[in-house]
Amino acid sequence: MRYRPLLFVVLFAACSSPRKEAPEYTLPPEWAPHEAVWFTYTGIAIDTVLDRMLMELDTTTLAVCVIDGDSIAQHIRARWDSLGIAPDRYRVEIAVDSLLSPVVRDAGPIFLRRRDGGLAVLDQAWNTYGDLNNEVRNSPAQLALEDSFPAMFAKRLGLPLVRTALVIEGGACEINGRGDLLQVEAVTLQRNPGWSRDSIANELERVFGAQRIIWLKEGMPDDAWHLEPRIHGNVYTWATGGHVDEFCRFVNDSTVLLAWPEDDELADPVHAIARRRMEVNERILQQAGLHVLHAPVPVLEYRGLILDSLKDHHARLLARYPEVHHGDSVRQLHAASYLNLLITNGRVFVPAYWHEGLSEEMRIKDERMRKLLRPLFPGRRIVPIDPRAINRYGGGMHCWTQQQPEAKE
Repeated sequence: MRYRPLLFVVLFAACSSPRKEAPEYTLPPEWAPHEAVWFTYTGIAIDTVLDRMLMELDTTTLAVCVIDGDSIAQHIRARWDSLGIAPDRYRVEIAVDSLLSPVVRDAGPIFLRRRDGGLAVLDQAWNTYGDLNNEVRNSPAQLALEDSFPAMFAKRLGLPLVRTALVIEGGACEINGRGDLLQVEAVTLQRNPGWSRDSIANELERVFGAQRIIWLKEGMPDDAWHLEPRIHGNVYTWATGGHVDEFCRFVNDSTVLLAWPEDDELADPVHAIARRRMEVNERILQQAGLHVLHAPVPVLEYRGLILDSLKDHHARLLARYPEVHHGDSVRQLHAASYLNLLITNGRVFVPAYWHEGLSEEMRIKDERMRKLLRPLFPGRRIVPIDPRAINRYGGGMHCWTQQQPEAKE
């Protein structure tokens, strides 16, 4: 019986130690219940991909469609009516006529959960994907819209704002619901000059409730930064510079899917670059104690491109790489990924690239990805959708959508 006093001391110390207070705000994981899914509608070919998603959305989930201008809204409503999409399935939010709304994944509204269970909207800083000197030459009105985007919708929804001076893009953040947040150094540090990793981590803890930041190094080469678009040689793309939702996704609180080119694909330099980067990222994830599953990468679809100095993004490329000239022929890759998927109520919307007439390799990759997802999401239907129309603009289905979590009473 002599051990009892010591046991009492240990138990007293454990019971009397202060409990860490729950974070004031958290970013719920994507598989948490959704009240709505927001879509960015633009009146161009991208909308056909979103239409398919809207038609397949679980009937318990409202679609909130952000549209640039009333005339586009009228056209889209007529199309939805012809597709049999009932008006009670969606709500239209008209942004600003004559300006281009940024995509809702990256610019927001990014929804946070308050400690009391209600929702808030993150009002983050924004610099057009790291365009620190406005090389894209956005107008003052366009810049003002992008900067005020979250606040505009928070006001409409009657939700409080959580302000931060940190530049945060939704596609650059991946969280697991127990405090782990993935960040990519090549993105987050470039967007936030003057911030140290520690100061960034402290701010992400404040606004997202993140308890541990897992710093990955680089993203996929076909997601190259739009202001430095060369992947290698004469291969180019215009994208974000390495968003995590292109290559690494949580599927539960301890498991990630990581894009992984197979050994027999490494003869292509793009796949070889990707594999080297993912090997580094895999070591970081494993050292953090996460279970890593390899996901396939899409078949590379190169497109010939004649550079035209009259096109703004071509002109910026020509200015950055003086050895390249107007009229030169180059090859372009779009940011294609199986991991730019959306997890929502009863569904996982997953990219699928094969159709009749394309390679058997592409069909096998599509099926392999669906087979990988099925046991991970047993209560959800896996919905394949061809995202190419969005890929051409430097993103995927995940980029053009944003989940609104259910508020808790």
